Amino acid sequence: MQVLSNTIQTARKHYSCDACQVFLQSNYGRSDVSADDWLVIEGARADRWKITPNSKYRKLTIKDGPDILTVRNRLDVEAVCHRHYLFDEC
Repeated sequence: MQVLSNTIQTARKHYSCDACQVFLQSNYGRSDVSADDWLVIEGARADRWKITPNSKYRKLTIKDGPDILTVRNRLDVEAVCHRHYLFDEC
């Protein structure tokens, strides 16, 4: 995999949060993370696992073989996923 771009942007509309999906697929629960991290997860749940308009998010464009992928992560949930090593590192 090759990262083509890695930027912090301000959302103009709702987007699906890829970091939220990574956290949900990890099957981590309240007892697996700190109280502060759980507040972040509860906030994401309240937003229906979406990046909301006017919020900052990371946009990654990745080339994986012949495919070009766009990944969008809420910054707060991305930080939780990094702290718990939930992302596959390339």
